[in-house]
Amino acid sequence: MLAVFCLTYYFILSNKFKTSVMVFLMGLSVSFTKIVDSMTIENLPKFIDFNTIGLLAGMMIIVGLLKAAGFFQFVAVMAVKWGNGNIRKTLSIIVITVALLSAFLDNVTTVLIFAPILFFISDAVGIDATYLMISAIVASNIGGAATMIGDPPNIIIGSASKLSFTSFIVHLAPICVLILILLIMLWFRKVPADKGMEDKLKQLAATDPKAAIIDKKRAVALLCVFLAVIVGFSLHKFLDYEMALISMAGATVSLLIFGKSFEEATKEIEWDTLFFLIGLFMITYAMKETGIIDYITKVVAAVHSPYLLLTVLIWLSGFASMFLSAVPTTTVMIPVVQSLVQMGVSPTVWWALSLGVSLGANGTTIGAAVNIVGIALLKKYSNNVVSFGYFVRKTMPMTLLILSLVNLYVILMYYISW
Repeated sequence: MLAVFCLTYYFILSNKFKTSVMVFLMGLSVSFTKIVDSMTIENLPKFIDFNTIGLLAGMMIIVGLLKAAGFFQFVAVMAVKWGNGNIRKTLSIIVITVALLSAFLDNVTTVLIFAPILFFISDAVGIDATYLMISAIVASNIGGAATMIGDPPNIIIGSASKLSFTSFIVHLAPICVLILILLIMLWFRKVPADKGMEDKLKQLAATDPKAAIIDKKRAVALLCVFLAVIVGFSLHKFLDYEMALISMAGATVSLLIFGKSFEEATKEIEWDTLFFLIGLFMITYAMKETGIIDYITKVVAAVHSPYLLLTVLIWLSGFASMFLSAVPTTTVMIPVVQSLVQMGVSPTVWWALSLGVSLGANGTTIGAAVNIVGIALLKKYSNNVVSFGYFVRKTMPMTLLILSLVNLYVILMYYISW
């Protein structure tokens, strides 16, 4: 099983084949070779987290329809308009908006929406497009770490931990807001500004945001459904409904509003992401059943000091997500954290894992899907090739500072029993 695990990570990192297809194939190979006897069709719910899959699929449909109605394009133009020609203010508002949207939407979708605006600003005022895109990537990962639905790692952790949507916001949003403020203060303090830049930005800000809305009535109706889904997530513990059920109900109502069928909705679903996750769930379950996860748990649990244990989890998950990517790291670490909690360790370990994985992903080009997509957009539209080393040099100092702050924050949470 260890060989299958290593081979899977080789395919994830090498990019020689379509990653999602290879990971799903490796998951299937575990069943075919009968490494784990219980991995049969009738036992699917045991090793595939359908709550995570359903939640993601539903949100993908809702977000895709909102994008088709022009709502997010409207938000992007408004962000520039609010900047009123001031380059630092404009970039700060864009970064805040990217982070805020990423807290409730798929990070990749957010960056795809803002990429044209960033490239336009780059061309208009002469600021390096790479600098702007990296800012958006980092902001997206920070925003995604603030809620349960902000990025796939948190969705998976939320489903496994049974912690509420509200609990994620209450515990994670404060440190993410602090980190975002720090990013803006440090990242944009040296941005050049002159009268020519301001004039060009004012011309861009003069664009009518309403022109981005393709269908106003549907956009408003879809936005209401989206907000209702978020409220449903907040109350899901009280209502005793799975978040996947709420998400899929919202997606179905959205399809009715937009007049689309389920067949047409398939275009809005990122099937590669879903099958990638299914493959990882299968491999992780097999690792658990064959004792590999238990061995990792024993090694981690050997750290008896709770403060040191939280520190180890944050930095281990942070660096693992940098070089192995956030989602695979999360699927492997979840059984470890579950075992630790069952052994009596404080549930604070869930927050250590969540923040370590989500924010550590900023360290390299392969840390998260949004990093890979952002770099690809740079190459496609601005012809800027960003090497692995260049990205690390630009983001690693900030990432190490972020993980240090997270370390102190999580230890504080444990100390005050929050």
